[in-house]
Amino acid sequence: MKPQHLFILTATLALASCNRLDVTGMFFSHGTHTEDRVAQWLEWNDQHPATVIAGAPDQYRVYVCSDIHLEGNTDRVERFLRAEGADSQGLFSIVNGDIANESGSRPFRQLDSLISSHAAADTCFVTIGNHDIYFDCQQYFQQYFHTSTYAVTVQTVGGAKDLFIFLDSGNATHGRRQLDWLKQLLQQRDQYRHVVVNTHTCLFRTSYNYSTTPAANLPEEEYYELLDLMSQHQVSLFLMGHFHHKEQHILGNVPYVMTSNLNEDPSYLVVTCADKVSYRYEEI
Repeated sequence: MKPQHLFILTATLALASCNRLDVTGMFFSHGTHTEDRVAQWLEWNDQHPATVIAGAPDQYRVYVCSDIHLEGNTDRVERFLRAEGADSQGLFSIVNGDIANESGSRPFRQLDSLISSHAAADTCFVTIGNHDIYFDCQQYFQQYFHTSTYAVTVQTVGGAKDLFIFLDSGNATHGRRQLDWLKQLLQQRDQYRHVVVNTHTCLFRTSYNYSTTPAANLPEEEYYELLDLMSQHQVSLFLMGHFHHKEQHILGNVPYVMTSNLNEDPSYLVVTCADKVSYRYEEI
């Protein structure tokens, strides 16, 4: 064995013993894969009514972050949630995946506790990320947040309806079952003023980051199908994370916006929903 290979093997085995890095999980998911997981999410949805937020102002704001990677310190997540709660037009917040940065239930228990203590009358919606799967944490995500394939309807006092869609891309694919569910949902597009789609995995490989390589992008055929679907139904905004920096694209008149890692590049997105949808990055 070459010396450099021996070094890599030794380092890998050392890292694998630490609960902060599950090396095998980066390549072989411990949890179920997308199709089975989405079946569980949809089964839970069938047994619980969809969330409807009624009486919202005609103009309101939603706070969005991703990649919070909790491993004890929750300061920036607390500040993010407090900012939404202190905003008179803030309606709810979103965390788009990668809650965990270690194995075990602690990251999910912490986020659930923070949401309960800071959200007050508002709430926070979440999606699952690749870290939440390869740290063997899927069971804890499910315990605390129940589903990652769901929709939330906002009804405003002026009679407008907006739809927020949340997707599971933890294995770098949305899968056939979930895409079929999404297509059925978008058939009702004309009922809504705005449709905002949320997922974790970034659609575009415009950057390369070693930490995101194992679950970096969707399969090419799915990528084109999803872009066509978003354009066809005039989706107002497509939100994603995963690559740990800010990025923006417009394709087919659909804005695709990426949030950064809340810990490394401490910023979040503030989305304003009114006659039009707009957004801005806000530094912590």
